[in-house]
Amino acid sequence: MSAIKQLLASVEPAVGSYRPALLDALWDGVPDGMRLERFVPEAIGARYRAAFHWQPDSAAPLDLSGLPEPMRRELAWSVYRIVDGGGVINVRAMRVLIHRLDEVVDDLGASAPASLTDLSIQQWQHQSALAVHRRTGALPGAGSARMLYDVLLRCYRRLWSAYDPRPWWQREIWDPGLDARIPLRAHEPAGHNTINFQPIRTGWLRVGAQWYFKVALDTGLLCWTTVRARVSALADFDTFVVGQQIRGPWLVEDPARVRTVMLDYLDRVKGLRATRGKRIGQPLSPASAKNLLVAVEQFYAFMTDHQDSVAVVLSEPGWLRLGPAHTRFYRYGERPRPRQGESGEPKLIDEDAFTQIMAGAGQLAVPVADGGLGDPQALHVLMLLARTGRRVSEILLLDHDPLLPLDTPRPSGGPGDPGAFVARLHYQLTKIEGVPATIPVDEEIVAIVRAQQQWASASLAAQGSPVQHPKYLFLAALANRNGDLSYPSARLRIVLTKLAVRLDVRDGTGRLVDFQRTHRFRHTKATSLLNAGVPLHVVQRYLGHVSPTMTMIYAQTLAQTQEREFLRYRKLTADARDLGLDPRDVYDLLQLDTRTDRILPNGWCLLPPRQTCGKGNACLTCDKFATDVTCLPELARQQTATARLIDQRCRAFRDRTGHDLDPDNVWLVARGQEHDALTRIITTLQQTSSSPEGPAGRSPAVRGAGAGARADALACPDRRAPADDREQARSDAR
Repeated sequence: MSAIKQLLASVEPAVGSYRPALLDALWDGVPDGMRLERFVPEAIGARYRAAFHWQPDSAAPLDLSGLPEPMRRELAWSVYRIVDGGGVINVRAMRVLIHRLDEVVDDLGASAPASLTDLSIQQWQHQSALAVHRRTGALPGAGSARMLYDVLLRCYRRLWSAYDPRPWWQREIWDPGLDARIPLRAHEPAGHNTINFQPIRTGWLRVGAQWYFKVALDTGLLCWTTVRARVSALADFDTFVVGQQIRGPWLVEDPARVRTVMLDYLDRVKGLRATRGKRIGQPLSPASAKNLLVAVEQFYAFMTDHQDSVAVVLSEPGWLRLGPAHTRFYRYGERPRPRQGESGEPKLIDEDAFTQIMAGAGQLAVPVADGGLGDPQALHVLMLLARTGRRVSEILLLDHDPLLPLDTPRPSGGPGDPGAFVARLHYQLTKIEGVPATIPVDEEIVAIVRAQQQWASASLAAQGSPVQHPKYLFLAALANRNGDLSYPSARLRIVLTKLAVRLDVRDGTGRLVDFQRTHRFRHTKATSLLNAGVPLHVVQRYLGHVSPTMTMIYAQTLAQTQEREFLRYRKLTADARDLGLDPRDVYDLLQLDTRTDRILPNGWCLLPPRQTCGKGNACLTCDKFATDVTCLPELARQQTATARLIDQRCRAFRDRTGHDLDPDNVWLVARGQEHDALTRIITTLQQTSSSPEGPAGRSPAVRGAGAGARADALACPDRRAPADDREQARSDAR
């Protein structure tokens, strides 16, 4: 018996090995245009022809006729599955694979395998290298060996999955692309990724995890993305189990010592180091450490609650030994607790940085040959992120046509407001359920969506795709002729990181703005809405939050922005002297969010809340009046209006009586005092406006995104109320 036959005879039949009856069934499912032994362009079905990438200088066929019949069918079926799934065939690489298989079959003669799965991938590589060496006297080059491995793996994985008779959850590798039985959400961000249970070496833990995650996916308890993270966490726990020589699911013989063992695991987790990202080599972040601990704790809580079913399904009575001690490993405060803003990095993109980003974003769409980044899709994604404040997954998973009509008809007639809402954007909620999944959008966002639709249609047409309407608006670039894979978030992070380095965007403090963290656009949009005075419940609805609690995180940012903006400028009284109160006390007194009646068109009223005003409209002669440089436009307007009013009244009196108005006239004296106060205030503010430092040498605060809207509201440049109308000014300020 040959060495290869001895090797195969010593190993139990693999679960994914050749099964003739099953291959016959697979072959029956291959359409006529792909049931070929010789693949040439004219013989391939029209639907699949464009998926074959032939070299311009070679149209040699893919000839399978020299291989054993089962292997011919397996390769033809694999090619069909790749193409039907949206992939493409590199004809040159496939031709190399066929040639190498031919050589191995010829060399082994009567002992040659009939099926591709009769040997492992490593064994095929070894036999291929021997065949090349016998023919040429040299081993194949690294590039040729890598090409052979890649194309062989594409076919091998599909065959192994098709031949595997086990339920999908018992397989070591879960691949939704190869097994449609795996339950996924309709729009799953990580649906094209695989889950590998092989790193979990302990048998009872691996099988238990497979059943737990199978039930969790079936019932909707967990989604695919969460399962991927939880499997990695259990793989780390497996390392601890092996190191502690734990023999079964019960962890330790004495139930009273279960928590002690898990506290040891807590110490291990706290000592782990990050292996990737910006924190590489540093201790795990509190959030990452907590995720590991929660994954293990919830796994055991579930298995304890279902121990009877687990013991029967998995034929492992050890699960029956779980008890109350396994339902909760850690007490309050023992697990690391992530804190908001712990990193100290800003969550907002300020106005200057935002302008720089938008001005340089066009480089994303410029072809690489012209010095750009060559990714128009990334440009459209970035524009939608910045304009809508949606989560990145909500943008990347948009349907191909996500626009819906407004609930109310648009007004007919001439052109309307360019910022008016014209449609509703429907997005995918993959994080929170039970909230509306549409937002109103304007013409600019509609134009971005239409531009991306045109790009996607042109891209699919260039690939010869049979699909007219792809599933997603933003498409993955590889193996996606069917348009059913979304643009990957990892690709977006890479290209935005390159753009950030190229633009070198800095905020008002000179700090580099790392806008590849796309959630900052969401914080910026939310804060802009709140700064503009949009009610909290409206912002909650727009952001897609279930409760106001989450939205209040942005409201806290708003409060900080308001205070910084208020404290930024020097405060003056009606006679142009510095205000004798600490500006922070003034801010607390005004309570800008609730005391809007104290906001005047040209400043603020500092009268205590319980006192009434006896000054009427004479704010400019009141010692409870305060203002700063943000009110300069309104103060200047009032000065001009007051001077014009005085001149008009004096002229009218002269025309009617023939002599000038008495300088002691009570009306003229009051107006003169107002004009004099305005002149002194404006002069003082103009002298200090170039240096926005506040009292006590405080440095000017950084302007938060959207703060200009509140400053403009305070400045009130478009107020039409006369300077002497206090009640109208209050109404306008509200």
